[in-house]
Amino acid sequence: MTTQTTAPAFEGWAILELMGHRVRSGYVKEVEIAASKMLRIDIPVGAEGPNGEPSQDYVTEYYGGGAVYSLRPTTEEIARTSARERYGADPRPVRPVDYRPQITAEEDVDDVGS
Repeated sequence: MTTQTTAPAFEGWAILELMGHRVRSGYVKEVEIAASKMLRIDIPVGAEGPNGEPSQDYVTEYYGGGAVYSLRPTTEEIARTSARERYGADPRPVRPVDYRPQITAEEDVDDVGS
């Protein structure tokens, strides 16, 4: 009888390189979404606190295995420094995805006769 053992999935601070030349730095772990394994990365955002303590705010992104080019485990300090140097204080877009201006009924005119 053969027994298979699986190595535990990596979880920790890392620098994640993705196809398309994107680099993300943060805390990564494997998660399952919709019956598919994905890599979750929590990217630290915000400045350090007044006493130099690290920010506890994060932006979370998910990537499929096919998008990963490399994963380099590192220390928390290096990952936080890398994130700060790459994105400044916050990697989120200037105009977040969930922002959508409200369209009023007057603006929603159908140009069928044009």
